Amino acid sequence: MIDSYAVDLQRNNTQNQFNDSLAITFGGYSSQGDKSENQDAFALKMSEGLDLELKGHVAVIADGLSSANCAAKASQMSVCHFIEEYLATPETWSVKKSAAKVISSLNKWLYSRQLIADEKGLSEQWFSTFSALVLKGDRGHVFHVGDCQIVKINSDGYQELTKDHATISGTLTRALGADSHIEVDYKYTSFAPQDIIMLSCDGVHHFVKPKQIIGLLQENKNLEKVSKAICQLASEQGSQDNLTCLLIKIEQLPQQAFNQLVFTRLQQVIPPTLKLGSKLDHFEILDVLHQTSRSHVYLAKDIIEKKLVVIKIPSVNFVDDIEYLSSFIKEGWIGEKITHPAIMKIYPRIIDSKFLYHVCEYIEGQTLAAWMKDNPKPSLIKVRDILDQLIKILRVLQRQDVVHCDIKGDNFIIDSHGRVKLIDFGSSVVGVELDNSLSEKVDQYSFNQGTLNFSAPELFYGHENNHQSELYSLAVLIYQMLTNRLPYKEISQLDTVPKQYNLWRYKPITTYRIDLPKYLDRVMSTALAANPVNRYEHYSEFLAQFTISKNTQLNVQDNLPLLERDPVKFWQGISAVLLMILISVLIYK
Repeated sequence: MIDSYAVDLQRNNTQNQFNDSLAITFGGYSSQGDKSENQDAFALKMSEGLDLELKGHVAVIADGLSSANCAAKASQMSVCHFIEEYLATPETWSVKKSAAKVISSLNKWLYSRQLIADEKGLSEQWFSTFSALVLKGDRGHVFHVGDCQIVKINSDGYQELTKDHATISGTLTRALGADSHIEVDYKYTSFAPQDIIMLSCDGVHHFVKPKQIIGLLQENKNLEKVSKAICQLASEQGSQDNLTCLLIKIEQLPQQAFNQLVFTRLQQVIPPTLKLGSKLDHFEILDVLHQTSRSHVYLAKDIIEKKLVVIKIPSVNFVDDIEYLSSFIKEGWIGEKITHPAIMKIYPRIIDSKFLYHVCEYIEGQTLAAWMKDNPKPSLIKVRDILDQLIKILRVLQRQDVVHCDIKGDNFIIDSHGRVKLIDFGSSVVGVELDNSLSEKVDQYSFNQGTLNFSAPELFYGHENNHQSELYSLAVLIYQMLTNRLPYKEISQLDTVPKQYNLWRYKPITTYRIDLPKYLDRVMSTALAANPVNRYEHYSEFLAQFTISKNTQLNVQDNLPLLERDPVKFWQGISAVLLMILISVLIYK
C-alpha cells in the first residue's frame, strides 16, 4: 500500500505516448515501515508536449528528519513545491538554473517556518532531505541534499549518482530548512534506452545490496512490484525506518527539442529577393528596409490581420551555412518566448509555410547607430536616460537566462519619443541550450564572438559570454554614444587583440568631451576595465555611479594617481626626471 504523498504517479507501464518523445515506464512504493508515521514523500510528474520538451519529466524524493516535529509536512512541501515551481520557471532557463532557484526558495520558506514559530513561542522544525531528478532529452539532471539516493542501473552495473551528506555515525550534515542557505549537489548523466533509475530513502538503500536490487529487477519486469519487493527486503534485513523506492525505466529517447526545431525549420526554403508588391504567404511586400549580404528586411502588410509587420529573411548566400541558419532560427524562437514592450516581438511562425523567415513587430524610429550620427554630442542627461532603458532591456534577458552577445547601436531602435527597443538577438545564447550542450561547464555560456570592438577582452582569452561581459559591451556603446569613438584601440582582426589585460589602454572620455564631468571617466574606466575582476559586477552598480549627481559626487578623479588621471603627463614627467639624472651623471663625469 502506498501511504506516501505522490503526484501523477500512475501504474506501471504508463508512459509518454509521443512517438519522438522521451518515453519512460515507472513504479513506486512507500510505507511507514516500523515507524508510527511515514515521513517520506515522493512524486513523479509526467510532462507532455511543450512542457516535456522544455522542462522534462520530474521525479522527487524527500525524507523528513525524525528529530523534526514537522518532518512529514516538510517532506511533502518539498516535493509539492519543487515540482510546481520548477514547471513554472521561464521556458528559456536551463534545468540547472530553474532547479537551483526553486530549491533556494524552498529552503528559505522551510527555514522561515521555524523563525516564525520561535517568535510565537512555539517549537517547529521543518527539516527534510531532498533529491530530485529531471529527465530531459537524453539526460538526467540530479539535485541532492541529505541521504536519499539516486542510482543508475544498466549493463555497466549499479552507479551511484549521489553521496550521503552524513557523518560516519549517521548524523546528517545537510538538510532543507536547517539554515537560511543550502548547498546543493548537482550533476548530470546521459541515459540510453533500457537504463533504470532508482530513487530511494536511506531506510532502503542502507539495507539492500546492489546485487539484490539487480537480481529483483531481472526476476520481474513490473516496476511497481519490484519497488515493493525492494522495500520489503530492506525491512526483512533490519530497516526500522520508513521505506520508499521509485523505479524509472528509459524506454525511448527523444530527438533533442531545440535541435528538432532547427532541423524542422532547416527543411524550409529561403525565399528569393522580393520585389515591391510581391506576396509571401499572406504578407504583401511594401518596402525594403534593410538589405545586406546576411539578411533582407522588408516592410510588409499582413493581409489577414490588416497591420504593418516586418519580414526578415536570411540571405540565400547562407543556404549551406548551418550555423548561421541555426542562429536565425533561434532568434525567432527567442522572439516568440520573450514578451516585453522594449523588445521586438517575433510572431509565431506559420506552421505549414514552406518558407524560412520571421514576421516581426513593426517599430517606427531609427537605429541607435543612426541616432548617434545625428547627435554627435548628446547631453549627459539624454545618455543617462538611454543607459537606463538599455539596462532594463538587458535585465529582461538576464531574467530569461539569455545572453545577447552582440550589443551595439545597430541592434537597437530609438523612436521619436526617445524610447529604445531591442530589434536583433540572432547572436544570443539561451540557457535552455545548455541542457543539450556537451560541455561540462553547465553554468557558463559558450563563446559567441559578436562584434570585435564591442566584445569584452576576457572573451579573447578563453572566457565565456556572461552578463558581466554584456556590461562591458554596454559600456562601449555608451562611450561611443558620448564621443563617437571607441575606448580602446580599434581591433580590425583577431591577431590585433592585445595579448594580455595590462596591454589594453583606456582612452579618457574627457579627451574628446571636455564638457563632461571628470568623475565620468572614473565610472567609464571601471565599466570598461579590461580585466573583469576590476569591472562592475552588476548593471545596478554601473547605473548608480553613472547617474550620481554632480552636487553629491566628490571629484574622485583628482584623488587618482597621476598615472590613471593623465598617463601622458606621467610618462613625460618620468622622462624628464630620467633626463635630469642622465645630465647629472654626465656633468660629474
